[in-house]
Amino acid sequence: MNRNHKLILLFVLISTTSGFAQVTKWGIRGGVSIPNIRSLDENIYSKDYTSVTGFDFSVFGDFGITKNFSIKTDLGIIKKGGERNGMQPIPVSLLGDLSQLLPPGQAVYANFNSSAVFTYIEIPVLAKYQWSLGEKLGIYVNGGPYLDFMLNPTQKTSGTSSLYYDAAGTIPVQIPANPQDPPQNWVMVPLPPQNFTAETDISKDLATVDFGAMLGLGLAASIGKQSELFLDIRGAYGFIPLQKDTETYGSVHMGNVSFAIGYAYRINNKRK
Repeated sequence: MNRNHKLILLFVLISTTSGFAQVTKWGIRGGVSIPNIRSLDENIYSKDYTSVTGFDFSVFGDFGITKNFSIKTDLGIIKKGGERNGMQPIPVSLLGDLSQLLPPGQAVYANFNSSAVFTYIEIPVLAKYQWSLGEKLGIYVNGGPYLDFMLNPTQKTSGTSSLYYDAAGTIPVQIPANPQDPPQNWVMVPLPPQNFTAETDISKDLATVDFGAMLGLGLAASIGKQSELFLDIRGAYGFIPLQKDTETYGSVHMGNVSFAIGYAYRINNKRK
């Protein structure tokens, strides 16, 4: 069974609870995600990333258990990640053939722009409790686990820069100007500036499945017998490190805060 089949099966299994629900709601939500790549250490490769606003869109089912309590599950697509601009260490995946000119294990720096923003399929399963604020309004809180599945991860970079052995850019990487001569006669010159404009497939370097916790709150307003609009705020944090090689790249975790508006259609059910 491939990954897509597993996703569909999970959503269908959760959706079957609607037959036992007092009230079922089906709907859509959409908004913006403010992601964050959080480094748990001071690793030079993973710190100093800033947030990049992305989208957050999902369809959902909200299955009532009691008058105030329900289980809500989404099938969504969301952007998470961040960017880092300026002087920074160059990941091995971007060095290519240049790695043959450098000392093994030596960090090398350059001045370029890097974007690590990824698209995920997201499936949260949230316990939700709602209070009424009169006939038309209600507030709710929800929380629970979620699964993320990363789609085609690439790292986008741009810029042209010389290479350095230090973050201050004072020790340039040098190569022999006359490599045909014996090493004792080499004349060392700075490596020419390199173009870092590229989109690099980094799927082999990343954990493409994440598991985490999500908390949120919202305000809902009835706009008819069976319809409602809502404002929704969520925060999420992933427990699985983003990089597979945590020894080299540090322990990095993906999180985000999202703000969304949505529409839900209510269906009243009888208990079986």
